[in-house]
Amino acid sequence: MTLPRTRDYRQDVHLRPPLTRRLTRDQLVGLDVAVGVALLLWGRPTDAQLATAGLSLPGWYALLTPLAGAVAARRLWPGLALGVSLAAYATMAAYGFAKGPSLAVAFCLYQFALSQPRSRAVAGLVLAEAVVGVGMAMGGSSVLFDNAWAAMWLGQSAPLVAIWAAGTMIRSQRAYNAGLRAQAERQAQARIEEARRTVVEERLRIARELHDVMAHSMSVIAVQAGVGRHVITGHPDEAAKALTAIETVSRTALREVRALLDVLREESPADDPATTSEPAQPGLSDLPVLIEQTGRTGLQVELRIRGAARQLPPSIDLACYRIVQEALTNSVKHAATARARARVSYHPDGIEIEVTDEGRPGPAVAPDSPGGHVGHGLIGMRERVALSGGDFAAGHLPLGGFRVWARFPTGEPG
Repeated sequence: MTLPRTRDYRQDVHLRPPLTRRLTRDQLVGLDVAVGVALLLWGRPTDAQLATAGLSLPGWYALLTPLAGAVAARRLWPGLALGVSLAAYATMAAYGFAKGPSLAVAFCLYQFALSQPRSRAVAGLVLAEAVVGVGMAMGGSSVLFDNAWAAMWLGQSAPLVAIWAAGTMIRSQRAYNAGLRAQAERQAQARIEEARRTVVEERLRIARELHDVMAHSMSVIAVQAGVGRHVITGHPDEAAKALTAIETVSRTALREVRALLDVLREESPADDPATTSEPAQPGLSDLPVLIEQTGRTGLQVELRIRGAARQLPPSIDLACYRIVQEALTNSVKHAATARARARVSYHPDGIEIEVTDEGRPGPAVAPDSPGGHVGHGLIGMRERVALSGGDFAAGHLPLGGFRVWARFPTGEPG
């Protein structure tokens, strides 16, 4: 039989008495049933007491059975058990038995305080004290509120208050511990989510790097390979130049990919500065080499530098280079033009990048849509700028061509 569940018995096992810490919930209920049976067997009144009360022995057990049943069911239905125990106690007190049955009320009151909110627990205590007080008057004194009644009621009510307070304090401690566990679980979940975000961000970063490196390099290689195939018979010198360009670009691409793979492998301990080194990353100082490589594809790029060049944070320096690289790669692949312009403007509080070409007018689709001028490359550029808190814009020009613009904040030069 499956017992109804009022609360998780496993909560704060260390708060239970040592002998009951290993018991399951069903075993604890079985222990309550055993206590209820013991109440039926313990405290049998004498024949004289039964005669004074005007009860037969079966009648006595008929009154005591609901009280014992309330104790047996106190973990399953705490409120119902307390109500039944008080009703049974009041009935027995009416027959003159007001002392012994109060022990069963104490058992039920403790479980009620342990399982109910503070306001309901207080209400249960007040009700229990009132019923016990009336029971003392009915069973031990002929005049309500006289000295004998007061002494008897005080002797019975003080243990009830103590037992109720113990149940209330244990419930508060369990609620406090449950809050600590919930907080720890939230913190653990937050750490897991943060680790997941870190992994996703690192995957996106690697994807951007691989895309930018391979897209540019493969575009140059494809163009040079086509040139070499057309001129290899009639102009072997031009074919040799094309092969040289392919070799140079491929070696550069392999070097950058190898640097990324070294980061992924993490072959050196991260906390040993003697064995770790940052892989060389390109920056704005490498733009002349990039433009020279692009020129070998037939796209002549005009580079303009405005303002006083200065050292930038490595992440921004790399992002600026990659944006120019990807924009020129897209011009080679899509623009069908021989001219492009790249402008780098240094401002006191930031740096501005702009790349434009003179290609044919673009289709009437969003530039970052699957059918637009660019795909993953434009998304990667936008992500790079967003990570640095900058601004980004890209789109077709009204009279033809394509424009990529980005601005990165760098703060005051220092």
